[in-house]
Amino acid sequence: MLDLFYLGTLITLPVLIPIILIIWLLGKGKWDKQRYIKALTLNSDKGLSSQGLLWLSILCPVCYFLFIGSIIWSGYEISISEEGLSKFLSISTLPLTLLSLAIPFSVLVSRFHATKQTAEQIKITRMKNNIDLFNSHRNELFSYFNQIDEMNYFGVITGKYKVRPRLHKVFFMGKPAQGVPYVNPESFRNIENELSSARINLHMIFSANLNDSNALDLAYDVYILNFCSCIYRLSEMLGLPEIYDTLAEKSTLVPVTTASRDKLEILTVGSRTLEAVSAYRYAKGFYDNLCDFAGESSMQPDENHLKYIDVGDKFLEAEGKNIIEHLHATKIKEATGSYTHPH
Repeated sequence: MLDLFYLGTLITLPVLIPIILIIWLLGKGKWDKQRYIKALTLNSDKGLSSQGLLWLSILCPVCYFLFIGSIIWSGYEISISEEGLSKFLSISTLPLTLLSLAIPFSVLVSRFHATKQTAEQIKITRMKNNIDLFNSHRNELFSYFNQIDEMNYFGVITGKYKVRPRLHKVFFMGKPAQGVPYVNPESFRNIENELSSARINLHMIFSANLNDSNALDLAYDVYILNFCSCIYRLSEMLGLPEIYDTLAEKSTLVPVTTASRDKLEILTVGSRTLEAVSAYRYAKGFYDNLCDFAGESSMQPDENHLKYIDVGDKFLEAEGKNIIEHLHATKIKEATGSYTHPH
């Protein structure tokens, strides 16, 4: 039983002693599990001489050499002679073999350390490349729109086609470390839905008959409750200050009471038909260019009878071509004339 104890001690102590020594010298912090792990784990941020595993690969064979050698050498005396050296080599075959293991073990650890450092360098390089790709994509978006000339819409809006930095985050997904961002389809669909609603709203307004009171009431509701709100949402999502700042200064704040009796104030899109159509076309043109850059297909009106809203001046020949001016001169003037703005 005692021999088994000695055998266990002989096997474990040459490993435990170096481990404790390494944890004491190289470990940091409290004597807990984390100190042991950090001291005996390869760290690519530190040099090879600071790696606990390297010293363990050297000290363990040395300890085995000394422990087993002390047993084999007991009963012998030191003799500095040819005969003594010969005898030492003949009886120390096992201790010397164990000691020689320090060389391949340390080389193996150094290889592991170099491999880990290389892997970290590759990871850092890949991350840097991904960040460069992400920033390049964003810069290309700005550069793409910088090449678009300003466009004047019927003399009422001058579209500068300037991209706000936040636009890239809204319409493209992904983090810089992940490389080239990808299209956010939901944002594109939201814009298309708003444009489609604005197009239909304009058509409904232009189809109204000035001599039909019910048609005028419907045109008023469509213009105030739907079209105007829709255009301002588009200008906010696309970042078009020409609409939500410049054109808004020429607009009228109209008091509205909803079906649930909530009182709201809604800003008109200017006060003329040309301003309404120009705001829509600028938002549509900006979105079309954004789609071109992103490689997305811009939605086009399926119904031929709605295409006059997007291009040309046929809307000036519509039955309700002056309906917006009429609404401002009558219903909107009436609504704002008897309304006191809340403080």
